[in-house]
Amino acid sequence: MSQENERKSFFMPIPAGTPYSIIAEATHKFKVELAEKPVQTPSAVEGDSIPMAWVLVGDRDELIKAKAFICEKLKEALKKFE
Repeated sequence: MSQENERKSFFMPIPAGTPYSIIAEATHKFKVELAEKPVQTPSAVEGDSIPMAWVLVGDRDELIKAKAFICEKLKEALKKFE
């Protein structure tokens, strides 16, 4: 088995309100993918639809880079409101 096949995939939640343009740029710039995962809610009742949240999926190192990139882009966006 090659080392590439042995790599584990990790998940990184995307903060609510993150512009899609920043998410798209991160997925293109780094080797990560956008996916949906169910959100665990304490008030969920059986039969209710399960809310989903966006996450980035990839290897740990790429997710760390993507997180730093997203954080920097969000800081830049917030400076426009100062």
